[in-house]
Amino acid sequence: MKAVVIDRFKEPGAVREIPDPVLEPDAVIIRITRAGINPIDWKVRDGEAGARTFPFVLGQDVAGVVERVGVRVSRVKAGDRVFGVAREHGAYAELTMIQEARHDSPFSVIPDGVSDAQAAALPTPGLTAFAAVVLLGVTKGTRLLIVGAAGSVGSAAVQIAHGRGAQVTGIVRPGQGVGVRQLGADATGESVDELLATIRAGKAEAFDAVLDLVSDGDTLKKNVALVQKGGKLVTTVHVADEPWFRERDVEATNISMFETPQSSPEGLDRIAKMVADGSLKVDVAAEEPLDDAPRVLDDVKAGKLKGKVDLQVR
Repeated sequence: MKAVVIDRFKEPGAVREIPDPVLEPDAVIIRITRAGINPIDWKVRDGEAGARTFPFVLGQDVAGVVERVGVRVSRVKAGDRVFGVAREHGAYAELTMIQEARHDSPFSVIPDGVSDAQAAALPTPGLTAFAAVVLLGVTKGTRLLIVGAAGSVGSAAVQIAHGRGAQVTGIVRPGQGVGVRQLGADATGESVDELLATIRAGKAEAFDAVLDLVSDGDTLKKNVALVQKGGKLVTTVHVADEPWFRERDVEATNISMFETPQSSPEGLDRIAKMVADGSLKVDVAAEEPLDDAPRVLDDVKAGKLKGKVDLQVR
């Protein structure tokens, strides 16, 4: 099969022929139609996201058709359209294999009304946003701030929180505010510092919950006044000094999607249903051929591409 492979960290990746995955009893082999590109993909490639065994196929979010099922698999059958996370065998390829019971690699059936392109763009950002909103305890009336609200995780979190009746404020880059408000944000801004100044001047209240998708550890500490005493902060960047925040009566959590209950077939079913019923919009800005994956991943890392990008495998 054709796949995008690295033999060591920091390589751009090369498209080449490698052996097909060998079916295991508790796994499925999926013929991939689309692969979603996420920032974690270039972080894995560059050695910033843990050890890997080489040669390694890049990517993790997939949509496709079950080609073969192991003898211990009963939840899906050959011919089913499925989507999920292929962490071990990769997504930038014609075929991948996912074990049925792995918590860090959930997969499920794509519901009617959801395209392969949408499904491939959904697993990692959608499950991360869903898990963060749940962890923050977002319900009707929750005042939620999302820093980095225009990205794939942020835009999903805006919509999920809006659907729960939260009052959502998003911090975005210039020119992104209209789009984020159309997704359900009640307000947007382009400067955390201005928001902090307003809160410190007593002209606005701190938030019940904050989801920060972009800030470093020092910035998180500087911005602690964004969160009310007794409030919650979640970061996906893994930079929160949780004891430091606890001393200031803020419950801070470094979230890893793969360690949450939402990383499951049931979690995938929940977010896919939101897409199917229109309460969660997944916009794929571009579809690029598999052969161009190394270049596209570099462009994603450099911030040259706007919006979600899928690889078109077939």
